Amino acid sequence: MTRLGMSGEPNPSTSTNRNPPGAASTLQPPVFSSRLDFVSGGNIPVASEPPTRWARRRRRSVARTIAAELAENRRLAQELSKREEEKLDRLIAIGEEASAQQDTANELRRDAVIALRRLATAVEEATGAFQLGLEKLLQRLISNTKS
Repeated sequence: MTRLGMSGEPNPSTSTNRNPPGAASTLQPPVFSSRLDFVSGGNIPVASEPPTRWARRRRRSVARTIAAELAENRRLAQELSKREEEKLDRLIAIGEEASAQQDTANELRRDAVIALRRLATAVEEATGAFQLGLEKLLQRLISNTKS
């Protein structure tokens, strides 16, 4: 079977010209075209040759695929960025609310300490007044029992 190059011409090393039967066959070294068949076993064009139509189509197809993937990656990155920004905004709002609640709790604590101090003062005054009243009552009882 003959290998066709990219141009559609058969490779000269595998041409169909055979020696007639019985004629002595001589081994000839393979003839290489301007393509690099011997390097990788494929048909790689030399830099001086323009790429074939198939290669150009393939490159365009790959380029379109890459461009589409990049566009999708940009879209996904923007979507992810938007979601992360929304989450960050929610966290900031939660933090601000927690800070406001902490401020309120601190005010309530201060108010509670002030109220407790006032209550303690009132209890001390009431206890003092009650004790004074008991002492006066006790003195009356003692003076009434002596008389």
